[in-house]
Amino acid sequence: MTTKRQQILDSALQLFAEQGVESTSTAQIAKAAGVAKATLFHHFENKSLLVDELFRELKQTLFNTIFQGVDSSSAPLYSKMNQLWLVGIDWASVHPDAMRFFSNIHFHPATEERQSIVAELFTTLDENIRAGQKSGELLTLDIELVRHFIHSHFLISVNWLLDQKQLSTDEQQNYVQQSFDMCWRAIGGKQPD
Repeated sequence: MTTKRQQILDSALQLFAEQGVESTSTAQIAKAAGVAKATLFHHFENKSLLVDELFRELKQTLFNTIFQGVDSSSAPLYSKMNQLWLVGIDWASVHPDAMRFFSNIHFHPATEERQSIVAELFTTLDENIRAGQKSGELLTLDIELVRHFIHSHFLISVNWLLDQKQLSTDEQQNYVQQSFDMCWRAIGGKQPD
């Protein structure tokens, strides 16, 4: 059975994906969730905290999926990063509302909570990037800049792909690989032989 808290989060996600965060009121969320506004505020003190919690839960789910499906052995960095990208794109294609929410929230001023969530969840990715920089596989660039670039490129790539319903499976796979290769080269990666 779905809890009221989860009903609120699910309704918020749907409305945020459809209308955007700014255009969605707590009254609309409560109504869509089938709860009183007081119940919404019992679980989330304000809309900003609701947004942060939804962000945290969705990012955690995405990162659990990505890192669960990736070989953490001594595979070459290109292969590991490519696998992260592919698993992330697969997750995004199954969760288009989450991706619309991430895209919407990406350009909002980041709260300390969201910055903390990103720093915590990106630790493994940051470690891989730093190792690649140290070994010379990647350019030595500011880690936050690299993280923001990868995230922005991922969002743009996913949103474009979600809008291209006419593409064949082969065309989609080609696009996904090209989008990763563009990202890889942008952070200084060289194509494997």
